[in-house]
Amino acid sequence: MAIEDRSIHLAAAGELDPAFANNGIYAIPTSRGSIRSIVIDEQGAMLLAVWVTSRIWIYRVLPDATLDPQFGRNGVIEWEFITGVDSLPARLMLQADGKIVVIGQVGLDPFRRETALTRFNPSGSPDLIFGNKIISGANAWGPTGCLQADGKILVLVHRSDPQNQRTTELHRLLANGEVDLAFGGQGFIEVRFNDARSEGAAVAVTDDGKILVGGTVRREGENPWTQAVARYFPGGGLDASFGRAGYWESEHNYTMENMSVDANAIVCVGHGVSNAGLRVACISRLTADGLDDPTFNDGRTVVVDIPSQVPGYEVNCRSVAIQADNSVVVGGLVGPYPNAYWLRLLPDGRLDSDFADQGIKVYERPSLLYDLQILANQQRLLAAVDDNDPRKPYVLGIQLQ
Repeated sequence: MAIEDRSIHLAAAGELDPAFANNGIYAIPTSRGSIRSIVIDEQGAMLLAVWVTSRIWIYRVLPDATLDPQFGRNGVIEWEFITGVDSLPARLMLQADGKIVVIGQVGLDPFRRETALTRFNPSGSPDLIFGNKIISGANAWGPTGCLQADGKILVLVHRSDPQNQRTTELHRLLANGEVDLAFGGQGFIEVRFNDARSEGAAVAVTDDGKILVGGTVRREGENPWTQAVARYFPGGGLDASFGRAGYWESEHNYTMENMSVDANAIVCVGHGVSNAGLRVACISRLTADGLDDPTFNDGRTVVVDIPSQVPGYEVNCRSVAIQADNSVVVGGLVGPYPNAYWLRLLPDGRLDSDFADQGIKVYERPSLLYDLQILANQQRLLAAVDDNDPRKPYVLGIQLQ
């Protein structure tokens, strides 16, 4: 019944780990809801962000798969950014001092919500000094963010004009939640990959403090989409030494949904369209300097056809994690009545034939996958998954070794 278990595991790599919670499944104690983010703290406990009937619920689950009675109210925080207004979580982040930063959305119109942030103390009590922060006017389609080593907070948001033309902005807040006016000279920068219409999807900070933003370039024409990454200096200026004049772009017809970064590589995941016109998962790996990694599929994007009852109808890649051995784990959803899936690529870009069914596992229950996290000991992958009908949140423990 443990989250972190050092015993001998019986499951094959890629399958549910029976040593985790209840035969590989932790049922979050709510009758309905949607889990959007998961992080693991230094004590090995899970912090789970769940959207429950227009409110944010944050759980702290101890390594023995029980709620932490010292956290919040009997292991749970319930929160609204604005009283009586729909509030939902998008991303959890842990500061070095154990405080919990939540990025989410607030608003009654699901297509015009604003980006919002708040922070909690390690005990689950609200950080009253930080309070609630609203990035006014931002159309919060897919907000995300990350923490800098100095405690500053980067937030990637989107705006839409009356014609629904989207622009992406990267905002930075000081550690106390106030706008960092030194960033870009106004507290934010507009993200435009190669000066084209762009939609950001992920942001990360490198070990030397530079900022990576990944997303999709959208152009007119026969092949309108490409994955793209830009690198910025800590002050918000473009780093022209990265890739080609500050940018990397993929081959055509690939979009980006998420990105993972370590000291040696940048991994971008999304979906694309195959030569046969079918939706496929696509994974690109770059060097730290923004060049196609020649050791990964000869420097080309890996395209994976995910098994489905309706092949190529719908494929999304929502999360990605890099293992210590440079294997890449990707998760998302597939099919018209979607099922969660996860897959693993070897460091050279080939599907790992020793993982699940020739590298891919499609979860048998109708489900949606939102997030992946690898435990520190590299033995288990945690997946944040909703049952699709009725909507109910779970955490799946998946064997990695």
